[in-house]
Amino acid sequence: MTKFFSTNKDHNSSSPFRFYLSRHWEDIFFLVLFFLLFSQDIFFINGTKSILGSNGGVLATFVSFESFILTAASYVTVPLFLVPLVCLAAYQGRPNWARRYLDLVGLYIVARMFIQLVGLNLLVFDRESPRFALITQLLFFLPYSLLIWGWIYWRLDNFVNATNQLHFRLDCERDDPRPIDYVVASFTSVSDPPISSIKGRSARARILIIVHGFVVYDIMGLTLSRAVALIQSK
Repeated sequence: MTKFFSTNKDHNSSSPFRFYLSRHWEDIFFLVLFFLLFSQDIFFINGTKSILGSNGGVLATFVSFESFILTAASYVTVPLFLVPLVCLAAYQGRPNWARRYLDLVGLYIVARMFIQLVGLNLLVFDRESPRFALITQLLFFLPYSLLIWGWIYWRLDNFVNATNQLHFRLDCERDDPRPIDYVVASFTSVSDPPISSIKGRSARARILIIVHGFVVYDIMGLTLSRAVALIQSK
């Protein structure tokens, strides 16, 4: 398992916490993402109760879908994702199925990110929801999405690391970037929308960075539009 903070030194020279983190950082990482996603869903449903159950409309359909995910689907997602993640975080070793399972969790998290992004864009056109509903959603979605993009970049590079043909080139001091370096590069995209801190080594990698940039620009546009609406409503 790739270490999150430390370099490739002997485990005996590091603290027990750092040794634990080097083996289980991805488990904790996904648990944090699920917490952010769960919190965002709760605030979304509570902020759009007036739309829930209304007849027709794309937004009403999306609110019903999110309500289903938060209630009925949780009977599947909790035992399928959360319980195994907690077990992996508490387990001293790493079972053989851990890597494939974590990739499955990552795919689910990525899919939910794009679904949530659709909901945010629908919410900006709604006049019935509370004025601060979208702002609250963005406060959860922004760190959630940036953490996911950091994981996406790291996982793609980690997958081909054995061939020494990395997909991305990071603006960091290390030739062998750690997961934290990818996360930092992802968060840097907020203050640097062209995302110059990470560059693609292939056309497919550059397309992925463009998609990341689109998500960042979309979040910034949603934030600006709602801020202007709040000012005009005063």
